[in-house]
Amino acid sequence: MRIALVSSGLVPVPPVRGGAVEEYVYQLSRHLRRFGVDAVVIDANYDDNKLVYEELNGAQIVRIPTAKPFIGFKERIIKEFLFGGAASRYISREGFDIIHANTAWAGFALALHKSVGKLKCRGFVYTCHNPLWPENKVHIGEKIVRLVEGYTMKLADIVIALNKTMYRALIEKAKIDPRKMVIIPNGVDTEFFRPGLKDEQILDRYGLEEQSYILFVGRVSPEKGVHILLRAFKQIVNDVPKNFKLVIVGPLTSAFNSTQISNYAKAMMNYAKEELGERVVFTGAIDRNSLRILYSNAYCFVLPSLAEAFPMVLLEAMASGTPTIGSTAGGIPDIIIDGVNGLLFRKGDCKDLASKLLMLIADKNLRDELATNARKYVEEKFSWGSVAVRIKEVYNSII
Repeated sequence: MRIALVSSGLVPVPPVRGGAVEEYVYQLSRHLRRFGVDAVVIDANYDDNKLVYEELNGAQIVRIPTAKPFIGFKERIIKEFLFGGAASRYISREGFDIIHANTAWAGFALALHKSVGKLKCRGFVYTCHNPLWPENKVHIGEKIVRLVEGYTMKLADIVIALNKTMYRALIEKAKIDPRKMVIIPNGVDTEFFRPGLKDEQILDRYGLEEQSYILFVGRVSPEKGVHILLRAFKQIVNDVPKNFKLVIVGPLTSAFNSTQISNYAKAMMNYAKEELGERVVFTGAIDRNSLRILYSNAYCFVLPSLAEAFPMVLLEAMASGTPTIGSTAGGIPDIIIDGVNGLLFRKGDCKDLASKLLMLIADKNLRDELATNARKYVEEKFSWGSVAVRIKEVYNSII
């Protein structure tokens, strides 16, 4: 059985400084191949007209020549769509049994080719990573994405939803037949992200002390709720030890392929500087080894998002033995069991978040109990090995 795991074509696989979809296809290739499945990641090569083959930590990756957009307008969308078309031609030429797509515009290109008989395969699988499907009010751009992604999912043989929240949203809003849907969560590398990692140099780089900082990981963008976290931290800053800091880790740009700091990120950095001074650290995007050290040594991890599908960062924090506090947005409550492996606060409510932070900081025993439960929970339910086994069963059901 030969599987084409189609990436976004926007962030090189494996991702170095963030990219949840890219991490998903990379880890799937690694673990499916351990079970005897010939799973190949299809990625983009924009540098020249050559096919590039790589094997990295057990993952098989082929980077296919892809044309660059000629215009700057909606460059990211056009880039992804062109990659999807190039992927379709390569897949049909090389002979894959199943195509597993993961992003809206590359998936749409593949679906269009399939609808006119140009994509030759025995099965078409789509995993929906889009966090906005559960939301009732979305902007015009997202409405277009829903039309595009909905078309692709209707054409797919199997649609994978990452959690129950997404499953219900796709049935209700995208009108996907529940008989062809399965719920399979994202996984996490529990060997890479683990408790007890030490590296004083990395902590010193950001002026941090072990278990003396609150951690956020994600793009500094409105939907991630960084403004909510900053306001909550301002409310408690005088009630926590003076060496306690808030660390914001993640890209400051509006898109992975951008180099300009977004207006939102600038506003958040200015707010932090004026209201909180040196108590807040913005690291920007960092390498994965530094990231796992920051996870492993944080007092707690906070995800204040306003919309989420199935956030990998929660699993990474939990695997690192770090207790999590998350909003009630999207699929977050499908991961955090309130009071058992983490704490939940009302979406958008900075006062509720502040109270949960104070509760956790004041009670070290609660903190340690949640941390232990989080690690155990992830090991049992979200290891990449267990996820790969379930996805292999999906492939087998088609063939």
